[in-house]
Amino acid sequence: MQENLNSKYVLHSVANTLDIIDLLAKHEELTVPEIASLTGFNKSSVFRMLATLEEKNFVHKSADAKYSLDVKLIFLGNTVSRRLDVIKFGHPMLMELTKRSGETSHIHMLDRDVYVRVIDKVLSPSTIRTDSFIGFCRRAHLMAGGKAILAFQTPSFLESYSRVSSFEPLTDYSITSPEQLMRELKEVRRLGYALDREESEYGLFCIGAPIFNASRNVVAAVSISGPVDRMKKNFDANLPLVLKTAEDISEFIS
Repeated sequence: MQENLNSKYVLHSVANTLDIIDLLAKHEELTVPEIASLTGFNKSSVFRMLATLEEKNFVHKSADAKYSLDVKLIFLGNTVSRRLDVIKFGHPMLMELTKRSGETSHIHMLDRDVYVRVIDKVLSPSTIRTDSFIGFCRRAHLMAGGKAILAFQTPSFLESYSRVSSFEPLTDYSITSPEQLMRELKEVRRLGYALDREESEYGLFCIGAPIFNASRNVVAAVSISGPVDRMKKNFDANLPLVLKTAEDISEFIS
């Protein structure tokens, strides 16, 4: 099973651990000696890798010392599946949103329960526009898309977020305390959309709305962003576009 890993950047210990995960995906249960025999790795290395995977809930060890994949991988697989579905169905709608609003549009997803990450975007045709990229992430409460996601989380989730997230401001308009955030999220729930009014970057204004799955759990958010003056001027025209796009994506992924 050990392959010729040519890249100088590959960590062999990580590659070997992933080989074990691949192997367990093909077998219901395996013991340490069985894994060592099938992979060619020594037993002590296999035991350490399995202990690490067990600690992180990637594998389960039974009472008779047999290992199998654990539910953490189901969660990760579902996360990837949701992300792919949101992009697959959402991208054409982002294109239409940008075409009609003239602004850069994004889809965001929660990352590590603290950040929101841009997973898709369509760039504004305007020469004056938002400079962003797929993969960009920032603390959730600093972005319209992030607040649209946070607003529909459980109280226990928000309590945890308030405890672990930094409230160091990026601008004079940033949310700087859990209490201020809770007031803002209450308003987001009432209105059904969130705003970033130069809270993450001076001169930037964003509108975000939540995307829900069939169970009415928020899984992502859609947003548009642009220069503050232009966004304020076109707010009444663009808000319904953002809300309709979020609603349409929610319907498609449900």
